[in-house]
Amino acid sequence: MTIRKITQWMFCLIVAGLLAVTAVQADELDDIIAKGKVRCGVMLDVPPVGMRDAKNQPIGYDVEFCKDMAKALGVEPVIVETTAPDRIPAILSGRVDVGVASATNTLERAKSVAFTIPYQIWEVGIAVKADDTSIAKYEDLIGKKVGTVRGTYAEAEFLKDFKAWESKGTSYVSYGSNSEQFLALQQGKVDALLESTAIFGEYIKGPGKGKIKIATNVPKIPADWTGLMVKRGQQGLLNWLNLFVWHQWKTGRTDELYRAWFGYPAPNMAFPGVHGY
Repeated sequence: MTIRKITQWMFCLIVAGLLAVTAVQADELDDIIAKGKVRCGVMLDVPPVGMRDAKNQPIGYDVEFCKDMAKALGVEPVIVETTAPDRIPAILSGRVDVGVASATNTLERAKSVAFTIPYQIWEVGIAVKADDTSIAKYEDLIGKKVGTVRGTYAEAEFLKDFKAWESKGTSYVSYGSNSEQFLALQQGKVDALLESTAIFGEYIKGPGKGKIKIATNVPKIPADWTGLMVKRGQQGLLNWLNLFVWHQWKTGRTDELYRAWFGYPAPNMAFPGVHGY
């Protein structure tokens, strides 16, 4: 083999190596920009974060957050309707790029997906029929039939107590969506619901007006800190999203969205005494 051929062969190896490194380093962030669209997994049955308007178009806090994200990326937003139990599977299967679905940043979930810094905070409450006076505090659920939405933070926290309460006559039903949950309460299939007070509030202003009410919040259950979700290992995309969430707060956009969709100012999203995670 001549020196020239050896040189050419080594050059090809170097180029191949560089291409391989580039491929390994490629991140979903690059893919999203190249495709010109970002697919956001959003729950569209959870007002005010996700719902449909009179023309069947997606609207809500999470929908607007996705649109802002797409604008910052310079791509088109694609809203992929995702139910609560399907939020993580949708990411893992590649059907969505980013979960913008009010998902609590639990350590258990973080074994499957990666979370950004908080972009939204919820408080958990109890809703009952409008004429029900039997429940005024969390412990009044003992002996009652409780409705939750499958895979939610409220359900996970309730199940910690349910183990001890079941022997005292407490039962629960896990539903696939908030709409199913609300219908079950109105039909008398459950005595009470556990969910975010913001979701209850929105429903009570609309189709649930005069039918259900918030009996109490649940101080025992910590505030629900939620983050955007991506596949584990997509560090480049995760880094960009963290910065995007921070800029949404810095520019006042998060507060603007809170006032528009929740009806009150955005809460402090820095946990007391902690810089971040």
